[in-house]
Amino acid sequence: MQNRIVEIASPSSLPHAPGRVLSFAPFVRHLEKRIVELDQRNEADCMKTRFFHYVVEEFKKQPELISGIQLQDAAKYSQQLQLVYNTLSPIIEDEDEQYWSLNWVGSPVMFYFTNGFHRLMTDISTGELKKAVVSTNNTELKKNQQMLNYSIILEKCFNIPDIFSREIIHSLADENTGLVRYYKLNLDTRFIDAHPLGALPSVNISSLLAENRDPDELLAALEKILPAEQFLFEGFGISRIMDVSSRYALENIRKRIFNRSSFEDKDYYTDIVQSLKALIGKKEIEFGLLPVIRVNGKLVFYDVVCRNSRLIRTADGFGIAEKTYLSLADDYLQHPKPVLFTNILDEEGSGNPYLKMLKLGGIRAYALKPVFYNNVLAGVLEIYSTGDHSLDENLLSQLEPAIPLLAQLLQNNIDEFNNSIIKVIKEKFTAVQPAVEWKFNEVAWRYLQESRENPEQHDIEEIGFENVHPLYGSIDIRNSTIERNIAMQKDLRRQFSVLIRVLQELKQKSGFGLLDEKIFSAQKWEAGLGDERGVELENELNEFLEYDISPFLLQFVEGNQEYETIVQEYFEAINEETGIAFENRRQMEVSMGIVISAVNKYLENVKNESQQAYPCYFEKFRTDGVEYDIYIGQSIAPDRPFNEIYLKNLRLLQLTSMSAIAKNTHKLQQQLARPVETTQLIFIHSHPIDIRFRKDEKRFDVEGAYNIRYHIVKKRIDKVLVKGTGERLTQPGMIAMVYFNQKEADEYISYIQFLQGEKILKEGLEHLELEDLQGVSGLKAMRVEVNLVDG
Repeated sequence: MQNRIVEIASPSSLPHAPGRVLSFAPFVRHLEKRIVELDQRNEADCMKTRFFHYVVEEFKKQPELISGIQLQDAAKYSQQLQLVYNTLSPIIEDEDEQYWSLNWVGSPVMFYFTNGFHRLMTDISTGELKKAVVSTNNTELKKNQQMLNYSIILEKCFNIPDIFSREIIHSLADENTGLVRYYKLNLDTRFIDAHPLGALPSVNISSLLAENRDPDELLAALEKILPAEQFLFEGFGISRIMDVSSRYALENIRKRIFNRSSFEDKDYYTDIVQSLKALIGKKEIEFGLLPVIRVNGKLVFYDVVCRNSRLIRTADGFGIAEKTYLSLADDYLQHPKPVLFTNILDEEGSGNPYLKMLKLGGIRAYALKPVFYNNVLAGVLEIYSTGDHSLDENLLSQLEPAIPLLAQLLQNNIDEFNNSIIKVIKEKFTAVQPAVEWKFNEVAWRYLQESRENPEQHDIEEIGFENVHPLYGSIDIRNSTIERNIAMQKDLRRQFSVLIRVLQELKQKSGFGLLDEKIFSAQKWEAGLGDERGVELENELNEFLEYDISPFLLQFVEGNQEYETIVQEYFEAINEETGIAFENRRQMEVSMGIVISAVNKYLENVKNESQQAYPCYFEKFRTDGVEYDIYIGQSIAPDRPFNEIYLKNLRLLQLTSMSAIAKNTHKLQQQLARPVETTQLIFIHSHPIDIRFRKDEKRFDVEGAYNIRYHIVKKRIDKVLVKGTGERLTQPGMIAMVYFNQKEADEYISYIQFLQGEKILKEGLEHLELEDLQGVSGLKAMRVEVNLVDG
């Protein structure tokens, strides 16, 4: 035992406190009461009674211990202090393993404590308190001390216990492992009496507690009504410290699982691994987690969630991550059971391919523990070490309390993956977007209700939204049909060049007369490629090449190795994936694909941004470019008030995004094998329309005769001409806006002026009359040039 004064905090940092007398009178009175109780139970001659009598007598031999002593004099009474410890602690306990101390009348000042307490709180080399133990947060310390003072006052003077929590948790770094460990401090105030220095104030404590439920408010109220300095504390306090690291480790894991969104991805698994280390108390042991991911019941490799496995990370270093996972899936995951390799070096001859790979990855000990969620395998927990720290069954058993939590974690991974699949399906293959999903849910629920009442019910009600504001935009590949035809003609010229050369070489080698006719036909078709009829007669040309030339060549070379070598040049040339006769078309399609992919990616960002202010429906369509419809209005989000500012905000976003798309696709040109330019078109329509979900097409479309006109216009304006010029309205590097009346245009003009001020658009704005379209007249347009250059 240690008999010296240790201050966790200096007295100057404590709040105004009651007077304090270090006295053992409350302790002696408690023992005397226990003796009476034992006598009443006819146990006056038991060993416990005799021991209590002995302790009381020893204290009464030193009357100053009853009346009160100075704190610094406590060291003179080691024998009596040892009796206090022996009385209050099981006699069999080892004081080196117990964290126990006597405190000066309910304060953070200790004057007698166990060797275990001393080792925990002080630096062995210096004898001073560890830095982590010394409280530097005076505000928190003061608050805790006030709570303790008033807990004692209310319990001893008003018989109201447990007003404030006395549980204090403190963290300390373990000197051996470096891991943070958590300790709970229990304060025992049984042997502290509180005496008012004057008349006890008449206070309705029950009413006070009802009015001040917040601890801070209650403390402030108590300080006014019952100033602590008007009381005298007599006795001593007891502190017991318990290691609750395992409980806190599990609680940390639980917090991260059930509050996933509160933690950064980069720290999430790291924190869980640290908690597992704290649970077993070993810094050198590492952990990995590998969920079981399935699609349509089949195991699949998804590196986003598999990267937390050491085995998969090691396999990835050898370029076989997916192969290893699927192999593991076919083998171990089909019959999961705990596996333990205490020393991989001793297992080299086992033939296990994973062990060899783990050894090369620096692993020395490795274990797999299957984790089940609702009796279904959710994944596996890896336990491993890179040093000489072998694993054993005892260590694995220490992890058992964490297994249910890890099962939930792995199931969350599985659920997140499944939800991501559902999200992709909804966004990419159906029209049920989050903004309108509520409507589908309502209709589906009513359908289920009606079907139960009427089993013959088969029809489901229509889904529609009334009075929504439409926004339409189109990003088109400029002259895509013409460019494709040009690429095709270049490829055909190369194909006929190779074909004629092959036929002539065959004629020279074989002298076969029919080859002259094939050469003549091929040269005739080649000459016609420059003719406009070359495109018109495309079907006849394909028939000539596919059903005449190819079969002829195959039949001609059959069984003749020398001719096969010559003809091979032609068949290699017309390979669509690698042949030179498709090179221009491949380059064209790849270039267009890069541009369309960039446009789609940007529009996905626009789609997400458009939902932030007010829910709206956003749908894209793939043509030679990309078209999109946006619908916004009160009927789409009936629980949220709709205001026209949301429509204005969306229109500005539309114009800004079109500018960005024009600039981004322009920047892509230097990366493309063939130039691909885009045009940007907006149809301004100020009147709300009705839309209806088409179950057969799985998409929304306009509803009603009046609204059909809007649909017709947006489908026909992509090739509209500027009146009297023959010039297409849409031009690369520009944004064209089509409208019917000036009021519709004025709003967009203000947005154009704003973006010109931001140097996003160039100065100047064209106002244009447009040629009439079939069934549509009176169209007008504006056109503005995008600033394609940074700065």
